[in-house]
Amino acid sequence: MVLLVVAGKLVLWTQVVWLFRQPLWTALQVGVGLTQIGEFSFILVQVARQSGHVGDDVYNATLATALITILINAALARTASAWIARLRGVQEGRVPDGLGHEREAAEHVVLCGFGRVGSAVGEAMETFNIPFVVIERDPDIVRGLRSRHVSCLFGDAALSRILEEAGAARAAMVVVALPEMDRANLVVRGVRALSPQVPILARAHEAAGRDGLARAGATEVIEPELEAAATLIRHALRGLALPQPTVLDYLARFRAAMNPVATRTPERLGAEGTLPEIHEVALGAAALADRSLGEARVRERLGVTVVSIERPGGETLVNPSAETRLRSGDRLRVFGLPEQIDAFRAAAARGA
Repeated sequence: MVLLVVAGKLVLWTQVVWLFRQPLWTALQVGVGLTQIGEFSFILVQVARQSGHVGDDVYNATLATALITILINAALARTASAWIARLRGVQEGRVPDGLGHEREAAEHVVLCGFGRVGSAVGEAMETFNIPFVVIERDPDIVRGLRSRHVSCLFGDAALSRILEEAGAARAAMVVVALPEMDRANLVVRGVRALSPQVPILARAHEAAGRDGLARAGATEVIEPELEAAATLIRHALRGLALPQPTVLDYLARFRAAMNPVATRTPERLGAEGTLPEIHEVALGAAALADRSLGEARVRERLGVTVVSIERPGGETLVNPSAETRLRSGDRLRVFGLPEQIDAFRAAAARGA
C-alpha cells in the first residue's frame, strides 16, 4: 500500500501537472509534494469499517500507510529540489568560479530572485560591471545564468546557509526582488541576522507589506505604485515646464511623506511656504471622530493627504484607506501646503 501511494501518486500527479503544460521538473516537484494520503483517509476508512465494507486488517493497514507516507513525504519534500536539480545538472548552493576576490572585498551585490524585476536589476549590474551573485530556486533560470557564466546559487534565499554561501554578510548590498511578501520578510530577517550593517533594498506591492519589510530590517523599500505615482508627477510637472529644482524638491517631499519609516515629528523640507510639508496633527475629542476618511472628505475639502494614523494604543496605520474610521486621540500625519495644514488643524480642533 505504501508503494502504491508513493509511487502511484508521484506518477499520476506528475502526469496531470505536465499535461497542463508545466515544465517536467515543476511537475516532478508537485508530484513529490503529494506522495501521501492525508488525514481525510482516516475518516473514509473509519466510515467504511463502520458500514462493514472493510475489516480491521484493512483499517489498520490504511492507518499505518497514512502515517508512513506522511513521514516519507516530509523527507522527500526536504530533498526533492536538490535531487531534481542534480538530475538536471544544477547543484544546490554551488557558486561557479568568478566571484572570488570580489566577495572578499565586499564589493558584490546579492540579488535574491531573478524574475522580471530581479533580471532588470541584474542587467543594470552587468551594464556597470558590478559583481553580483543571484539566489534563485528555479532550475531553468539557474541553468540559463550559468550558461552565461553569471555567479548564482540554486536554492531558497530564505535559508541562512544559502545567504551565507552567497556572502550576504560581506556584500555591498542585498536586493530582495521576490514577489511573495512572506518569503521576502524571511530573507530580510535572515540577512539582518547575518549582518546588522549591510544595506537591504526590497520591494513591496502595498503599504502593509512595505511597513512589514521595514520592521524586518530593510534599509529601503520600494513600492511600485508609489514609484509609478512619483514618475507620473515628475513627467507631468516636467511637461508643464516647471523648474527642475522645484520638481525634485516636491518629489523629495512626496516620497518622505509616503515613507513609513520617516520621522513622526513635524518637519519642514527646503524653502518654507512654497511646497507641501509634513505635519502631525492630534484629533480632538469631537473633531472628525467616528467618521471615515471618505466621509470626512479630508482631501477634497482641505487638500491634505493623511499618510499615517497613530492610535493611542500604539497601533500605526500607514497610507490608510478611505474606509478607515477616525478616533478621538488619533495622531494624523498629513501632507499638504502650509495653509492647507493650518485649515486641517483648525478643523481637527473645532470638529468641523
